[in-house]
Amino acid sequence: MPSDAPVDLYSLAFTCSVDPLLLLDESGRILALNPAAERLASTSGATARGAPIDEALRPDPPLGALLEQVLRDRAPRALPPDLALHLANERVVLAEGSLSPLVDPAGACAAVLLALRDVTEQRRAEQAARDQGARLHAAVEALDVGFVIYDTKERLCFFNTTYRSLYPECAAAIQVGNTFEDVVREGCRNGLHLHSGLSEDAWIAGRLADHRRSGEVYMRRFGDRWLTLKSSRLADGSVVGLRIDTTEIKETELALERERQFIRLVLDTIPLIVTVKDRDGKMKLVSKGYADLYNTTPEGAVGKTVADLPPSHAELSVISEMDQEVLARMQPVSRVQPVSRPNGKVRWMSIIKVPLVEQDGTAHVLAIGTDITAQREHEEQMAATIAELELQKEAIADQLAVIQRQQALIRALSTPILQVAEGVLAVPVIGALDDARASDVTGKLLDEVVRTGARFAIIDVTGLESVDAATADHLVRIVRAIRLLGASGVLTGIGPAVAQSICGLGVDLSGVTTHGNLRAGIEVCLRALPARR
Repeated sequence: MPSDAPVDLYSLAFTCSVDPLLLLDESGRILALNPAAERLASTSGATARGAPIDEALRPDPPLGALLEQVLRDRAPRALPPDLALHLANERVVLAEGSLSPLVDPAGACAAVLLALRDVTEQRRAEQAARDQGARLHAAVEALDVGFVIYDTKERLCFFNTTYRSLYPECAAAIQVGNTFEDVVREGCRNGLHLHSGLSEDAWIAGRLADHRRSGEVYMRRFGDRWLTLKSSRLADGSVVGLRIDTTEIKETELALERERQFIRLVLDTIPLIVTVKDRDGKMKLVSKGYADLYNTTPEGAVGKTVADLPPSHAELSVISEMDQEVLARMQPVSRVQPVSRPNGKVRWMSIIKVPLVEQDGTAHVLAIGTDITAQREHEEQMAATIAELELQKEAIADQLAVIQRQQALIRALSTPILQVAEGVLAVPVIGALDDARASDVTGKLLDEVVRTGARFAIIDVTGLESVDAATADHLVRIVRAIRLLGASGVLTGIGPAVAQSICGLGVDLSGVTTHGNLRAGIEVCLRALPARR
């Protein structure tokens, strides 16, 4: 528009527009520009007028071809979406807008209006948003946590690769646009629910309930995997979900639980009473045997002190003293202690308490008790039995002394030493002649020989029951012992049977005087006495 044209509303609108506006002729030279365009180009209107638009603003791509198209078609065209203006001072402005032909009533094109809008900051903001979105997308993809978004109609809007990998049975249905129920049903078709023992409908209903219960964290088993799930509902009603594979954690937890149950089984099976108490005396671990003492359960005793259980005051005092001694000395302490049960019965326990120190230095008291009631009762019975046996022993000793005196009397009576004449002794042997009796007879006989000065000692064996090698040997030894004292030993009463036995045994009786009976032996000895004088 010529600068000297009359001012009208159109001119005023052109001048006051906040968007840069330029009028171009058919060759692309600038005819006029508004203040906004002057500010954009950092130049005055007088300087810019007459300059080709491709030189004044240095658009990339150039506008020449687009201008020709607008003039040819007599129709407006939008500027290229990636248009950049390279202005003075190396300033680059991103712009969008249009080229519009100004056609007069006669159909001639008077000029072309170039409308521009500086979108540099907008494009930069959009690019920053895209970059941020890309970084966010990359970050979500890098997570080892499943991430998913469902819209208000429970349709899948977004998910990362980890989310799909956590549900291989559902992978075919994990597509944008599918509903949560579509995904769950696909998993059921591949047997994802079989481990639960539920029907497909029951499994699906449970998963839908989980999905719609946002804000909670829970763990679910899917086949051979354990997943921790958390869902949060956004302000627009969509649901953001996180899925974490906690299979390893769950398996560790299950292993620890199995280990705990095994330890509990061992603790409750061993025939010992076991407790662990903290410094305040509260039970941290209790075996079933200990709980049975007080008619409670291990779980019921944990967290309580001994004072909360029904023992006697004496027990409380002793137990407290032992605990304090263990914690003070940090050394084992052992005692034998009676424990009163709630029913009034007393059990005897052998108790050892030792310090139990955790890695962080926390000290506890470990008590191990052995029920020695049966042993103690047995010991008491044994003591009573031993006392009874001692009494019986004393009675038996008294009886034995009587028997020994009687035996001595019997031996004296069974083997009397008779002085049948001066210088002649006679000993009738009746019964068996064992070692003890032979020694007794020999001793008494020799004593009498010495005392009386006898010259003859007659041993009458008429009453012997039998003669064996030992008996014959005893008789020979007695005769020889008598001979050593200067007297003569005479055997009488040897009958046919005894004589045959002695011969059969090969006993040497040479040098031993023998006679058939006691009377004959006495007569011979008496006749020999004067000759000896």
